[in-house]
Order: sequence, then C-alpha cells, then structure tokens
Amino acid sequence: MGLKSRTKGKVFERAIARRLRAVWPDTVIRRASQAERAHNPDVFVEHGPELLKLLWLELQDAANPTPAAKLLQAERDADAHRGERRRWPVVIWHRIRERTIHVSLRASVLDAIRGHAWGDFDSTMLTLDLDDLISILQRRAA
Repeated sequence: MGLKSRTKGKVFERAIARRLRAVWPDTVIRRASQAERAHNPDVFVEHGPELLKLLWLELQDAANPTPAAKLLQAERDADAHRGERRRWPVVIWHRIRERTIHVSLRASVLDAIRGHAWGDFDSTMLTLDLDDLISILQRRAA
C-alpha cells in the first residue's frame, strides 16, 4: 500500500473516530496503531459503553470500495481475536467523491446491536448509512 493510500486511510479513520466521539464525548475511541493492527480493528472503543466496545470496526475509503471483502476480513479478524467476548464485525466505507458514508454488516450482527439475542447466524449482508447505525447505537447505548 502506497503512502498516499495510507494517508487517505488515516484521514478517514480520524474522521470516523471524531464523528463517534462527538456522539459519545465521554468515550475513549482510538485508531489502532500499526503495531496494534494484528489485535485491534481500525477504530475501536477502549473505554465506554459495552455495546460500542463489542464493535469490530474496519474502515475503507476508496474509489472502488469492496465492502463484502472488507466484511470477510473483519469477520476473520474478529473471530481470531475473540478473547472473552464475541465481537461484531462492521465495515464503515466511503466511495471517493460521494457524500454518503455506508456501513455493511450481517443481518445477525444488526439484530444483536438492536438488542435481539445472538442466535442463528443470518449471513445476509446489509448496507445502511452511517447516520442510521449511529442512531441505532445511540438508542441502545444510552
């Protein structure tokens, strides 16, 4: 990955972390350092509501984003670093030169975020606006 691409990625990660901090100002939200990439998602909640700590957030800002591939990566990484709790893989992505920031996740993950029991795995990939996910999280993490 070239320097320009890494810089673009950092800028997007910082913007998403700022956006989440604006909603949850008392929460510690960080970007993973290069050394942490093997053990943490791109952006993660270190201290704050448990619901937010369960999110495994992978981010992509690209001319041709690949949310399905990123979601598979997030699922593999979250599963490999499960620890004491299951993490919920979520991809936040943006297509360059578009306004909307999207979120892709499995239907079963959205169900879990919404407070339904983590039961049967529904592998349907859903995509919604970041603002919609934030609204759902606000209602649940209040």
